[in-house]
Amino acid sequence: MRRVILFSVFVLLLAALALVYAETPTPEPTPDVPAELSTEGATPTDRQPMAKKIELVCPVDGETVTGWEIAAFHTAGVDTDFCYLGASESFYQKLIFTCPKCGYTGYREDFPPHLTKLPAKVVKKIKKKIPKLVNLEKLEPWDRYAILAQIYIWRDKPNKDIGNAYVRATYTMRGLALGRNEIKQERWLREQAIKYLIKASRRGEFPLNEVPQVKYLIADLLRRNRHFKKAISYYQDAAKLKNRPEWLDEMIIRQMARAHAYDDS
Repeated sequence: MRRVILFSVFVLLLAALALVYAETPTPEPTPDVPAELSTEGATPTDRQPMAKKIELVCPVDGETVTGWEIAAFHTAGVDTDFCYLGASESFYQKLIFTCPKCGYTGYREDFPPHLTKLPAKVVKKIKKKIPKLVNLEKLEPWDRYAILAQIYIWRDKPNKDIGNAYVRATYTMRGLALGRNEIKQERWLREQAIKYLIKASRRGEFPLNEVPQVKYLIADLLRRNRHFKKAISYYQDAAKLKNRPEWLDEMIIRQMARAHAYDDS
């Protein structure tokens, strides 16, 4: 009963945060409930803009890349796969920058001066393959995250960062009226997220205190893609870990029941 109450308070707190303040966000190394939920030290919205435009330099072709520095964003709460609800435009789409010429995509730290130089072989692949993978003139938000994931693969980045990029690609599609092709693409993106998060988990890329949330997230992604039997197995694995946070217990119970009921919503 105490755990149920704790979880309920947690959910109500998230829903109450209509405006969330944060430092300049970086790729989350884990799918744990992120630190951006903190409102400590925040200033009123009439004193601080939600985001401001900034310009970076593409490390591939030297083009100017315009993007956003986020100070705050709106959310209606957190979904069962840790997606901020209603935050596609105000948060996820503004987190990454895309070069309009070559398609190079990354977070702020993937651009100079944080990034000093890209390997020549990576630059060659970006110039040759990105224009063939997507239409750079009609990029959807999820396309940009898919590009980010592919570039991370070429850069030999950790599996957890690749998986996180694919997860966020699906987040940008949340709440939209998707057509048949878009639903198919969403499932594919989620499959890639599952693949790389499992790799990261098996290779010990996550800190021990974050493993329960990772196991749970993998389970929920599997459930959403109708891999119910495997999802139940991962929910059970998460439930067995002694270092799991108390609020996670109720989520595991509820979502595992949905998996048993063949519910992929």
